[in-house]
Amino acid sequence: MNTNSLTGTYTLISWENRHDSGDVTYPLGPEAKGVISYSDDGFVFVHIMANNRKKHSAGALFGGEPAEIVNSATTHVSYCGTYTVEGNEVIHYLTIASFPNWVSSEQRRTYEFKDGNLLLSFQLMQVGGEKVGAYLIWQPVSNQQGIS
Repeated sequence: MNTNSLTGTYTLISWENRHDSGDVTYPLGPEAKGVISYSDDGFVFVHIMANNRKKHSAGALFGGEPAEIVNSATTHVSYCGTYTVEGNEVIHYLTIASFPNWVSSEQRRTYEFKDGNLLLSFQLMQVGGEKVGAYLIWQPVSNQQGIS
């Protein structure tokens, strides 16, 4: 049993990438939606998507025009697996991921609580010669009227 302060379900308030140059970008737009859940038995589930994703012209789950399929793949991130906490770091051990390169990987996130929200951050790879850091703010579902 995993007893720690992360246990719970949260909805995404914001995800921004901060560049060394000072630029701030929003990988799935400034109104991205998401849910992360840390279970008491040590599992983590994450789903993040761009707001107002376009529906496919075909109603089939695995159907659609090539451009629609590409749009779906580039406007959604999800993964799940187990997690452990070490100090101010949470380590996600991924077993399933929308990005195939993350399957069987460890994803380390620094975490803290601020103003009742969970802040997760991590250093991304270099993009165009500069380091980019990701900063995600999550609000506990217990502090909300419902998930929208």
